[in-house]
Amino acid sequence: MSARRASAWTAVAIAGLAWSGSARADVVRLPPIASDFRARLAGTGDGAVRAKVVDGDRQLWLRADRGATVSVAGAEGEPLLRFDRRGVFVNVRSLTAAADRVGSVHRRVALDPGAPPSWLRLTAGHAFLWHDHRLHALEPLAQGRGAGVVGRWAIPVRIDGRQSAVRGDLVYEPAGPVWPWVLIAVVLAGAVWLGLALARSPAHGATIGAALAVTVVVCALRIGRELYGRPTVAGAAYAGIGVTTALGILLVWALLQGNRDIRVFAALFAGLAALFEGLVMFRVLTHSIALSVLPTPLAKLAVAVALGLGAGLVGIVLRGLPEAEPAESAAALAARR
Repeated sequence: MSARRASAWTAVAIAGLAWSGSARADVVRLPPIASDFRARLAGTGDGAVRAKVVDGDRQLWLRADRGATVSVAGAEGEPLLRFDRRGVFVNVRSLTAAADRVGSVHRRVALDPGAPPSWLRLTAGHAFLWHDHRLHALEPLAQGRGAGVVGRWAIPVRIDGRQSAVRGDLVYEPAGPVWPWVLIAVVLAGAVWLGLALARSPAHGATIGAALAVTVVVCALRIGRELYGRPTVAGAAYAGIGVTTALGILLVWALLQGNRDIRVFAALFAGLAALFEGLVMFRVLTHSIALSVLPTPLAKLAVAVALGLGAGLVGIVLRGLPEAEPAESAAALAARR
């Protein structure tokens, strides 16, 4: 094996492992991927506060004007959060803060909603995002019901001494059937397998075309998830998008190489990465709302394509990697003489 070929194989292997490792990180963090519920905002009642629901009905983002003092009450009416000129603080005695793990604070004081608050600063900024179960507490009421508003929710706030609330409603959207998307995946996998069966080599153009297509699809799925639903996109998300794009470009480069060994290895890693990403994002197919910047139907199609083409491309393993042409036998050489 030449040094150039070994370097190319190593580069492709690193790309595939990095994609798989990135997908595994998504699983470990268990981020919301899809939902059947959407918490909608009806308003905050005061221009000094801006709010946004994140991840369907999982989290609430609140931003207060720099000069305003805003207090957010917990489920028991106890002080939960405070926004002021110095930043955002959590009451470590709050039962709601403990139950919802607001700020993931290690608490060394007794929980007592009736005791004077003990404030711990979470950030020097003036915005905060936290999980608040009041947004989705009404979900059980949707059982046996059709699509529509399940109920209304309210989170009491006090703005510069004035009583107000962040209000909204919870909407249920039942998921449609899964079988059309599974059928698409099966048809695509079957098409790739058929192409492998008819081709004389797993480096056939149809296989490489499928690998190129699924590489683009995986990049779109990952970037769509990174950009979804946050009031501001963090630098880490942009870094993740950059890494995803760079690895996608590396795989495309490998798939377009003249050496068929490199193309087959690249197609194999693209297939493995696509299959993994499709499994990670499978909940998109079983729920009505994809938590992605991609429209839900497009996200569902992308997941089905990733699963189908990924499963088909992994068939390269069963066909075996390309081998060198066998040397002529001694009998054949003698016959030629």
